[in-house]
Amino acid sequence: MKLTYPHMGNLDIILKAFFEGMGKEVVVPPPITEKTLSIGVRNCPEFACLPLKITLGNFIEALDKGADTIIMLGGFGPCRFGYYGQVQREIVRDMGYNPKIVIVEPPHGDLKGFIKNVVSLFPGMTLKDVIKAGKVAWQKMVYLDKMEKALLVLRAHESRKGIVTQKYNEYRNYIDRTSDVREIKRLSLEGIREMKSLTKLVDTTLRIAVVGEIYLLVEPFASQDIFRELNEQGVEVKKTEYITDVVFSCIMPWRLSKIKRAANPYLNQVIGGHAIYTIGNTRICADDGYDGVIQIFPFTCTPEVVSKAILNKMSKDLDIPVMSLSFDENTGQAGYRTRIEAFVDLLMRRRGMDLVNV
Repeated sequence: MKLTYPHMGNLDIILKAFFEGMGKEVVVPPPITEKTLSIGVRNCPEFACLPLKITLGNFIEALDKGADTIIMLGGFGPCRFGYYGQVQREIVRDMGYNPKIVIVEPPHGDLKGFIKNVVSLFPGMTLKDVIKAGKVAWQKMVYLDKMEKALLVLRAHESRKGIVTQKYNEYRNYIDRTSDVREIKRLSLEGIREMKSLTKLVDTTLRIAVVGEIYLLVEPFASQDIFRELNEQGVEVKKTEYITDVVFSCIMPWRLSKIKRAANPYLNQVIGGHAIYTIGNTRICADDGYDGVIQIFPFTCTPEVVSKAILNKMSKDLDIPVMSLSFDENTGQAGYRTRIEAFVDLLMRRRGMDLVNV
C-alpha cells in the first residue's frame, strides 16, 4: 500500500507523520504548480470548485509517482466538499487509473468512534499504534500552526524582504524531519524566536483579518498567497481558520457556539461550508479593532456568496471596510494585486484620518 492525500497548507507534513508512524509508505504529491491546476481543470466539470480541481491534480501527480491508495476527507451539510471524494473516484477511473480511494468521514464529536474507524482501515494496526502515531501528528499540527501565526505578523516587519519566510521554511523542514514530540515543540518555539530576531517592529502597522472558505485560507497556492502579499505590503495578517481549528471543530463541535453567538443577528443558522465562521470571525475581528477584513473564496462557492452579501451590511453596521475576492483558474495576478493594493491604501488613508481626528 502506497498512500497519498491532497496538499492543503501543512497537512502534507501532518498526514505523512501519522501514516509513516503507522508503518505505511507515503507518496507525497509534488508541490502544487500550474501543472497541477491544469490537470484538474482539464478533467473536472467547468464550474467545479477550485479546491476540487487542485486536489484532483494532486492525486493524478501522486498516482503517476506510484501511489495506489488515496485518502480523502468526506463531509456533510449543504457544501459540495462532501462530494469531492466520490466525484474524484469517478474521474480518476475514467482517466484509466484504478486506485483504492478511502473517504474518511469527520468524527462529528465522536472521537472514539472516529479512531476505531481509522484503525479498521489498516488491518494489523492496533488502537495503541494509532494513538502513538496520532500524538506526533497532533504535535506537528499544533506547533506548525503556532509558527505560521507568528509568521503572518512578523513577516510584515522583516528587515529584508524574504528573510522571515526563508527562516520559517527552514524550521518547517526541521519539524517535518523529526518524530520526537518534545523536539517538535522546541523547534517551533526556536523558529519563532529566530523569525522575531529578523524584524523591526512598528506600532502603527495595519492589521487585516482574512476570513472565508477553509481550503483557500489554508492552502497558499489557491489564494495566490494573499497572506505573503499583504505581509510584504507591511500589513499584519490574522488568518481566522487553521487546520487545528478544523480538527477541534470536528471533535469538539460545541466550540462552534462562540462563532454562532458572534454571527448573530446577521446569520443565525449553519448554511454550509464555512459561512458561519466567515460571519462570526468578521464580527470578532471588528470588535478586536482590526483595520479591515478580506473574504476569500472559490468562485461559485454558494455559502460564501451568501456570506458576501451579509458582509456588505456588516461593513456598514460595524464601520469596518470589507473586501471580497473570489478565485478560480482564470484569476489574474495583476488585477488581484491591484485590488489588494487599493484596499491597503484605503485602510492607510482611513488610519491617517483617524490619527488626525484624535
